Amino acid sequence: MRGRGTVVRFLGEVLLAFCLLAGLPLSSAGTWHEEQTLEHDSLLRYYRYYLPDSQPPEGYRLLFVLHGGGGDMRSFLDNGTHAEWPEIADEDGLLLIVPNGINAETGDGSGDDQHWNDCRGDAPLNDTGADDVGFVSALIDWAAGRFAVDLDRVYATGSSNGGLMSYRLAFELGDRIAAIAPFIANLPAVDECGAPEWPIPVFICNGDGEDDYMPWDGGCVTKKSTCGRGSVLSAEATRDFWIAFGNLNPVPVESIDYPDLDPDDDTTAESQLYVGGYEGVELAFYTIHNGGHVTPSIEHRRSRLVLALLGLGLQNHDIEGSREAWAFLSRQRLEGFGVGEDPGLAALLRVRKGGPGTLELSWAGDCGSAMSYGVYRGELLAGYDSISPAEGDCSVQETRVELPEGTPVPEFFLVVPNDGVSEGGYGSASDGRSRTPAAEPCLPQLQLDVCAER
Repeated sequence: MRGRGTVVRFLGEVLLAFCLLAGLPLSSAGTWHEEQTLEHDSLLRYYRYYLPDSQPPEGYRLLFVLHGGGGDMRSFLDNGTHAEWPEIADEDGLLLIVPNGINAETGDGSGDDQHWNDCRGDAPLNDTGADDVGFVSALIDWAAGRFAVDLDRVYATGSSNGGLMSYRLAFELGDRIAAIAPFIANLPAVDECGAPEWPIPVFICNGDGEDDYMPWDGGCVTKKSTCGRGSVLSAEATRDFWIAFGNLNPVPVESIDYPDLDPDDDTTAESQLYVGGYEGVELAFYTIHNGGHVTPSIEHRRSRLVLALLGLGLQNHDIEGSREAWAFLSRQRLEGFGVGEDPGLAALLRVRKGGPGTLELSWAGDCGSAMSYGVYRGELLAGYDSISPAEGDCSVQETRVELPEGTPVPEFFLVVPNDGVSEGGYGSASDGRSRTPAAEPCLPQLQLDVCAER
């Protein structure tokens, strides 16, 4: 017996045929590469990818687009807001990878009734046992080995089960994924993944008319399964989790009520933007008032009758969801370790939660001829190291220090003292702003110290 994915795919094909008859454009300038395979964790995994015709000078940005539960990689982009991604890819040099999940009953990786092994610990109907995080990580390596990819700009988005899988990538692959954009997905109420490590920007878009597939107020996912697909937190609790984890200011800096472009869709859209977190992370929270289990779109409208028959609720036509998500994602970067200018200590590059009440700072680089460096938090010397390099050879491998949590927005940066020959190298603040030499020294001073302006 075929699964719900077959029914959804059939309805998608009906809508696709309607678009063809109506003369709506369906093609794009790039190329789809279908039915790709990669063996991972003793499973043959399937994916498709979309390559734009032109490559940006800095390399392709990479986006994983993850289908929902009971869906598959082939039909996922046929309708709804995700149908916009190929056009965005052509405009901005975005390499799209659309992986396929695993069938929870058969273990098949090629079918059309697939699921992701997200972090729900109480969802036996979704439990595939697959290492989907490792699969995505392997696809990053595959893409980087085949194309010029900007590895500081790797992102993930998805709907429903795919949105939950995006959260898992943020939890476990935050050193490789720069930001995520889950749609119609809340965090698990029973979480088997533990806590995330790295701060990460998050875009969330949910409908507050949801009470079944992904209930806005939390509870059982797809209630007719008698909670066999697990339970989730509320949308607002999901937002608040990421605000607390990233140490964001809980008061939004921006709130937008979008014009009601289609009063007949019986929905409206609004968003809030939260900033001020570790490493400058931010969070965008979109609410589709009276919206259902469907992504918002102006150009890619789904049949209201079909949505009603499937029990999915109402689609909003006031915003183009994928473009809103891309506006957020495209300004996020993963700051990896690197090397600065001579003496060029590369600066503080990552801040993450350590143990309870602690922060972990990580940095690395080439310190040139400098003899010492300090780690500052505002005017507080938070850490200090002296180094005795061999002449002409000085390098600092990855270095970590744990510090107590404290101020709402940590302003950590490194100072390399002037050695009398060349000026010290300076890093970035935790909010991403660059540091430059200042006339006044930091306090307390390091010997022969020059410092970064605050």
